[in-house]
Amino acid sequence: YTRLAECDELPKTSQPSPDTFMKVFNEAVAAGDDVLGIFISSDLSGTYQSACLAALDVEEETRKKLYMVDSRSASIGTALLIREAVKLRDAGVNVSDIAAACTEMSKYIKLTAVVGSLKYLKMGGRLSGAAAFAGTMLHITPVVSIEDGKVVVIGKTRGKKAAEKLMHDKLTKDGLSLTRDFMFGHINCSESLETFINKSLTYISDVNGNVCVSSIGCSVGTHVGPGTYGIAYVEAAESGMNRESIVKTA
Repeated sequence: YTRLAECDELPKTSQPSPDTFMKVFNEAVAAGDDVLGIFISSDLSGTYQSACLAALDVEEETRKKLYMVDSRSASIGTALLIREAVKLRDAGVNVSDIAAACTEMSKYIKLTAVVGSLKYLKMGGRLSGAAAFAGTMLHITPVVSIEDGKVVVIGKTRGKKAAEKLMHDKLTKDGLSLTRDFMFGHINCSESLETFINKSLTYISDVNGNVCVSSIGCSVGTHVGPGTYGIAYVEAAESGMNRESIVKTA
């Protein structure tokens, strides 16, 4: 991210090829492991499609079922699914049921973030130069969310205080699943995130799951840049497969 701040052009990101996935999948199958892949939303990247193509080839060669899950999210949103998958695996749940549970849970994952700077949206062609200049002069802070696997702008506020209020308003509207983990993520702005976490404590005080903090990786971070931070959670409307009932049948 230090290098990104000095770049005149936005670095390119690229999805892994099917061949790359095939190598990893074949190694796992040869070792006798079950294979479950959980990937960034298929609307944001072709990674899921590449993995599915590779999985089909490996299944034909090995006659072993592989499971691919479209997280319908990204970064810390996808991480929530992975954490759930690990919990179910450690509880002895079979891979088929884990894949089904994660697919159901993906429908209810919410990710909302404050974009740290308009610079990287402009560099990536997602914002015109004039709009970026005007937005910077007016201290406009975009707030984005991932809805149904796609990135949408849910608000443009004057400053981060108003942006954080918008995120908290959305959190209140969605409600929280109190038994699931909750995640905060940031890109090189741990102090801003810490302040936001402290403001968020009243909204998550009843959560029985783990409250986790993570950095946002470079593949996603390249497009929004340093200073971006956000939250990911499972909304209260989740009506998917109950973890306790799945574990009891394992």
